[in-house]
Amino acid sequence: MRLLSLIFVSFILSACSPMVSIDYDRDINFRSLTTYGVQTQPVKVDDDTRVTTPFMQERIVSAINHELSKKGFKYKENKTDVIIKYHIDIVRDIETDASSVSFGFGTSGHHSSIGMGFIFPVGEAYSIDNMVLTIDVVSTKTGKLIWRGTLGYRLDAGATPERYTRMANDLVAEILRAFPPK
Repeated sequence: MRLLSLIFVSFILSACSPMVSIDYDRDINFRSLTTYGVQTQPVKVDDDTRVTTPFMQERIVSAINHELSKKGFKYKENKTDVIIKYHIDIVRDIETDASSVSFGFGTSGHHSSIGMGFIFPVGEAYSIDNMVLTIDVVSTKTGKLIWRGTLGYRLDAGATPERYTRMANDLVAEILRAFPPK
């Protein structure tokens, strides 16, 4: 019973974790790639002042270097196998409170029952902002995109520099967990 409970909790927690969107060229031998460079300026950045700062760009580049070095890749200024590029977007979503009111009625008979219910949402709708980071791996030989990973993270009001650093590190680590593909 304890094992079954542990499996159930693990399943629920894994379902709540964010999903990284990954795409790549299946014809590339990723094992042959050993060196990389990083384009320090993003390809695209949203106009939102929370992410247009050079501080955020430095955090992302630092996190990319950290994660790739852990995987055994070597950073070089030039003559690299790939160049890492990134995009920062802000995506605004609408959420509503999860509360609702329900009404129902039903009947019960000998070995059968019929029921009907109505749910009416109650609460307010509000806007949330997600920072979406896309990391591209581009071949320096062909200039073509060979791998892409994307993930979003909720931006909170009143974040501190420490919170932004943790967010950048978490986003990059989660995206690059799937690089190189196996």
